[in-house]
Amino acid sequence: MPQCELLRINHSMINATPARPNEKKRLLRESMMAQQDYWHTMFPAMGARKLAVKLQEDGFPAGRKLVRRLMQEMGIYAIYPRPNLSKRNFQESIVPYLLGNKEVTFPNRVWSIDITYIRLHRSHMYLTAIIDWYSRKIVGRNLFDTLGGSPSWRRRAMP
Repeated sequence: MPQCELLRINHSMINATPARPNEKKRLLRESMMAQQDYWHTMFPAMGARKLAVKLQEDGFPAGRKLVRRLMQEMGIYAIYPRPNLSKRNFQESIVPYLLGNKEVTFPNRVWSIDITYIRLHRSHMYLTAIIDWYSRKIVGRNLFDTLGGSPSWRRRAMP
C-alpha cells in the first residue's frame, strides 16, 4: 500500500483488531495476585522463584517470569539485607558524645545498643543487643526477621 509506505508504518497495523480481554484470564490473574500478596505478606524475604513454587503448589500455572512481572506491577519486592547498610545517612544530624570523659563506676548506669544481621542457611535475622558498659554484659537482646523490628514468631526476649 503506497499510503503505508508514505507514512512509514506497517500495513498489518491498519487491519489489526484489538483482542477482547478474556474474563476468565482476568479472574485467574486477580486470584493469583491475591495469593501472591498473601505469600509475600507471610514471607517478605521470598523472591520470584520461591513465590512461583508456592503458587504452583497452590494450583496456579505460574512461572518465574510471570511472578516477577506481577511483583513489579504490584510494587512488591523481596526484603533482604542490602549492601552498604552501615554507611552514614548525611541527612541525619550527628548526635554528640554525651558521656564526655565521665568514668563508669557502677553497673546499669551506661548502656549501649547495637544491631547486626546474622546470615542463616537461606535467610537472615537481625540481632539487637543492649550492653552494660560497666560489666560488659548483654542486658537485653531481641531477634527479628525484618529490619523494622516488627515482632514475629522468631522473636526472642530476655527473661
